This record gives sequence, C-alpha cells and structure tokens, in this order.
Amino acid sequence: MSDLLSPLKGHSDPRVVASQGDPGVVSMERRIVSLVQVTAWPDTLAQVEQAVATVTHCAMPERPSGSTARDATAIMAVGPGRYLIESDDPGLPTKLTTAIGADLGAVTDLSHARSAVRISGPKATWVLSKGLAIDLHPKAFPSLDVAQSAIHEVGVLARRLSEDSFDLYVFRGFALSFWEWLTEAAAETGYRIDPPGSA
Repeated sequence: MSDLLSPLKGHSDPRVVASQGDPGVVSMERRIVSLVQVTAWPDTLAQVEQAVATVTHCAMPERPSGSTARDATAIMAVGPGRYLIESDDPGLPTKLTTAIGADLGAVTDLSHARSAVRISGPKATWVLSKGLAIDLHPKAFPSLDVAQSAIHEVGVLARRLSEDSFDLYVFRGFALSFWEWLTEAAAETGYRIDPPGSA
C-alpha cells in the first residue's frame, strides 16, 4: 500500500448520510498500490500483450473497451494498444519496465498520479448518470467494460464491476473536487462511506 498522503484524507472517513431507509449508495476510497500504463508501438502489440500477460498472470482483454481480472490484478483496455494495469504488487512497474523495453513500447508508472473510488449500491448507476456522459444501461456499458469520460469537468476512467458497482479513477489533483460532487449527487438517495481501502 502506498504511503503517499491521500488527497481525500479527512473527507472519506466512514459515515452514513441517510435520506429515507437504507442508503442507496456506498462509496469508498480505494488504495492504489501499483497502477501502470503500458503502450505498444503499432508493430509490437502482440509482443507487449504477451509480456503483460506473463508478468501479471492475467489474461488480456478481448474487447477494445474491456477489462479482465485475476486475484488483485486488473487489466483495462483504454485505447488502441494501450492498457492500464492495477495490481497489489508494488514491484509491478519495475517488472513491466524490464519485460517491455523501449523497442517494444512505453511503460508509465501512474501509481501516485491517480486516486480510485468505488461506488456501489442500488442507486449507484442513477447517481453516476447525473454527471457521467455515457450510456450506463448494462447493455450499452456491460460489466468489466471501461470508458473514459468526465464528471463535473474532472476526467474519469470508469470500470463497471457489476450492474450496481463501479471503480472510478481520477487524477489525484482533482480527487477532492470529484469526491465533493459524488457526495452531493448521492445526498438525496442517502449514502454510506466505508473505511478507505476496505475492499
């Protein structure tokens, strides 16, 4: 777990803000250990994908906007020949850099550049639809798909975990602004904030 001070410290502490009945949304700051972007050159995609799969022991996404997961590792397709890889292995950036030389592609450590928030619950999709400019219907945005968009003018990478559960990645410098939007948007449904890093 990174020892970098969270930009949400003091804001993402556990609490319940109820409206009527059970909270419709559960939010939690996730702790990022390793987050790495890998980009292949146009003629080295197959080699880079093989290297990523070998290092992470995780299958590569089969769809251009898909993702895969194994244990605590997730691989997200975020563009042509470009992947975002999250893992609880603090050595992942070094391992990928060693496996993928500059002749094959580029490896960028984003572990300290992003914050992650998980939002779930029966009203999670409804709350996100207030600001996320993509079609969140499960047929249009199915489980394990990823999409890049913006919420409240903050760039967001959204990964759908299930029908009512999402991981959202934002730039650290905008994490607090995003968090304030999220809690305000969820206020009318009621929300619960779980301890940071509890999932």
